[in-house]
Parts: sequence; C-alpha cells; structure tokens
Amino acid sequence: MFDLIWWLCALALAAGCLIQTALGFGMAVLAAPIIVVLRPQWVPVVLTVTALVLSLLNIWHLRRDIQIRAMLAPILTRIPGTAVGTWILLQLPVQALQLLVAASVLLAVLVSAFGRAFDATPTRLGLAGFVSGIMGTTTSIGGPPMALVMQHGRARTIRANLALYFAYSCVLSLISYQLSGFLTPALWRDSLSFIPAAVVGFALGRLCQTWVDDRFRPLLLILCSISAGIAVTGALFAHG
Repeated sequence: MFDLIWWLCALALAAGCLIQTALGFGMAVLAAPIIVVLRPQWVPVVLTVTALVLSLLNIWHLRRDIQIRAMLAPILTRIPGTAVGTWILLQLPVQALQLLVAASVLLAVLVSAFGRAFDATPTRLGLAGFVSGIMGTTTSIGGPPMALVMQHGRARTIRANLALYFAYSCVLSLISYQLSGFLTPALWRDSLSFIPAAVVGFALGRLCQTWVDDRFRPLLLILCSISAGIAVTGALFAHG
C-alpha cells in the first residue's frame, strides 16, 4: 500500500492540512486535484476521512471561539446538499469528476479574487451550506462556499466555525457513502492510513497561522489555479 503514489498523496494531504489549519479551509482545494489524477478511486473518501481528522484537531484547538448558533443554518442545509451530491457522485464517470473538481476550484479562485465584501447572514450561510454539501460530497472540495461567505470576519472565529462545519459535513458524507455502498473496507483502510499526514499538517499549520493572515492569500489563489490545471490535464488525457 505504501508505494510512491501513496507517499505523493500523503504529501499533498499534509500540505493541504497545513493550509487548512493556517487559513481555515483549503485542504481539498490543494489535495483533491492531485489525488484525483494519481489515484482517482480515493476521491472523495480519503479526503473526507482526512478532513474529519483534521477538523476534530482544529475544533479542540479553537473550541473557545466556536459560534454554534451562527452555524445552525448551514448545518441544516448541508443535509439536502449532501443528498444531491451523493446522487451526482453515483452518476458521474471519473473524467467528469475530474472536470468538476477543476471547475469548482477555478470558480472559488475567481470569486475570491474579484468578489465584493458582504455580511455572513443566515440566508447566505444557509445557501453556502447547501452548495458546500453538493461540492463536498462529490469532490471533497466543500470549503470555498462557506469560507467565501465568512471571509470578512475575525480570523480565529472563522477557523473555529469552519472546523465545526467541516467535521459535521464529513460525518454526513461518510454516512451517505456507507449507505450508498460507495464506501468499501479497502477504502476505509486506505483512508485511515493517512491520519499521520493530517496530524503533521495540523502541527505545521498552527505555526503558520499568524504569518498567513497577511501574506498567504495570493499564494493560495495561485495554488488553487495550479491544482485546477492539473485536474483539467488529467481529465483530458483520460478522455484521450
């Protein structure tokens, strides 16, 4: 199991966990386009399990900053979003999933770069939760909708609330995978093997949090664009 591809995927996951711990989101934005090319059968289950472990670590670290009442709307709308996402996941071939990952990442980059500031109202958070449910279940990239709605708040609070939302979302997605027959014992075994990558990424990400707030956003957008390009390239070669 621990072949070269496993190590490359572990490196991508650790780097993604570093980004998500430092910024509040971004693990799947970086890792999903890479893993979907290297070992597509691991998307989205491996990313979902890794994200759950990482979110639990961040929840414990940021537990005093979590705003449970503010997160009720997206927590509720995540459920129908997950149902729609599960249906899409069972219908799409691997190539279409790769293109969906790329489109999701590029959309997140464009909105982040050119979108205007607005308040995180319950309606907007609820809509973001629904869209995040679809994207998170199909591609494991569920962070951008929530992060973009919440991006103008206090950094530590955003990280805490996103960690709570992602943990809840990951549990819902894993339940949907299990009930639909998509989650196999082999996928469970492979997914759990990446727990050390999540722990390493979390530890390194904590060291970067202060530095990230002022300097990291442009680099994140560049990494998102590169990841999307990798996914598009992989899909085109797969079609060919």
